[in-house]
Amino acid sequence: MIRARPELLSLAVLLGCAPGARSGAPPPMWERPGLGGAVRPEMGAPQPGMTAPDFELPSTAGGTVRLSSLRGSWVVLHFTAAWCPYCDAEVAHLGEMAATYAPRSVRVVLVDVKDDERVWRSYAAQHVSPSVVALHDASGAVATSYAPPHAQPAFEDRANVALDATLILDPAGQIRLFLLPDSAHFDPTFGALREELDRALLEAPEPPALRPEEAVMVSIASAHDVCGVAVTLHVAPGYHVMSDRPSAPTYIATRVVVDAGDMALGSPVFPPPTPFDLGDESIATFAGDVRVLVPCADAKQAARVGTRAVEATVRYQACTRTRCLFPVTRTSRAALAFAEAPHPIVTATSKP
Repeated sequence: MIRARPELLSLAVLLGCAPGARSGAPPPMWERPGLGGAVRPEMGAPQPGMTAPDFELPSTAGGTVRLSSLRGSWVVLHFTAAWCPYCDAEVAHLGEMAATYAPRSVRVVLVDVKDDERVWRSYAAQHVSPSVVALHDASGAVATSYAPPHAQPAFEDRANVALDATLILDPAGQIRLFLLPDSAHFDPTFGALREELDRALLEAPEPPALRPEEAVMVSIASAHDVCGVAVTLHVAPGYHVMSDRPSAPTYIATRVVVDAGDMALGSPVFPPPTPFDLGDESIATFAGDVRVLVPCADAKQAARVGTRAVEATVRYQACTRTRCLFPVTRTSRAALAFAEAPHPIVTATSKP
């Protein structure tokens, strides 16, 4: 059971109280249904139309993630805490949103605010979908940078102002929508935000025309946690490829075959597909960074210390909402060194 901390009492009073719309003028954002918590000009920066403050934070997946590295994709940015029941009710819906919108080049980023690292990692492992980029803001400095100075001025800890806030960032990193908590109209499914995101995506231009080799980049690395090889397909923003189990026999399935010399490997393990809406049907696709694990056939092989030449052959067809490129088969090579089980180490990787 997650127990609410005193900050929740302050969180619950963040209500939108907007004046009436001016006659003849479009209503301000905070008067639209479900958007009562929208940031207003008098609150100060950051505001819609501004570039979102950049940051770099540790990820539960390992390493760090810099927000600006996601440029080229739409980003839904949400601030959370493991102790917050409002936030907890939203986490599952964020995972579903990440999976649904991935083929449309949308990334969902979840930033934990000031939880103990062990508490956050345990919570994220149990509740946060792998499709969500889960980050940890231990000091609250990032959350503070997203707290408009005149929003909730009574909050001495300014990081609390951003808690449970949600933003939409466009591919250039600009803020399109900034919602502070609005407990009077709390919707853990993010219905109003999805409507705004759908509207923005419809207005977005078609992604640039790319060659098949540019639409999908391929990298090879040793798996960090098990004996095996990880092949990652980096699908360009606005593009997707069919899943390994396509929705129709006429679709080109994504295939990965790895040759590691004397190391016997098993069948590739693909991530769950993401649905892509064609209007009258939904098809199974992959988008964003697609990590395919090709495990050792025998885990004991990880104890074999040495460097091996690894070759990965990938077949795919990249598509946008309006066109598909020719299917291609590509081969990438890497020299990988495997240390004692169960931690293989990458020594060198070839360019795709």
